[in-house]
Amino acid sequence: MFIVITGLDGSGTSTVAKLLHRLDKNSILTRTPGIEYSNREVIDAKKDVSQMAHYLYYLSSVVYESDRIKKEFNYKEKNVYCVRYLIDTVVSHRVAGLDVNLDYETYGILKPDLTILVRVDEETRQERITKRGKSILDKVLDDGKKREQFNNLFDYFLSKEDTPTIVFNNDRVDVEENVKELFKLIKEMK
Repeated sequence: MFIVITGLDGSGTSTVAKLLHRLDKNSILTRTPGIEYSNREVIDAKKDVSQMAHYLYYLSSVVYESDRIKKEFNYKEKNVYCVRYLIDTVVSHRVAGLDVNLDYETYGILKPDLTILVRVDEETRQERITKRGKSILDKVLDDGKKREQFNNLFDYFLSKEDTPTIVFNNDRVDVEENVKELFKLIKEMK
């Protein structure tokens, strides 16, 4: 299956993906934007110059990763876990004021077989992002109204999709045990 792991920055998407990948021996772990888009800090710092250019940069990284998954990984035979994907790009740019939609067809973007939305309480999220250092997006999410917009848009787009979704609560202390339970759910879905 092709599995997208999404959620607010600091919710633990990368940690959940790494733990799932470790449990799933033959799986692939990837993310958008990938290493090919290593200059994203420059793009993020200049996003106020052109939100549309910023969106197209991130959309390009999703299209690239989608094509790479289709060509290089046998996602029908083994699980491919992807941290961040089209939904993240769309939600982030909708909050920034662009009228963009979750559209897989226009650019032939691979649609996920499963989306995992990672949720965490705000206090825990703040502790995590403070430890690692706040990014530009983390500072945007400090605004309660913006954070609510992100969460509402994630819920909205996921409710419109015909792709199965698991909402994973990452509040509890023992993340590894929680991810083991999540992995059992994924195996049952195959």
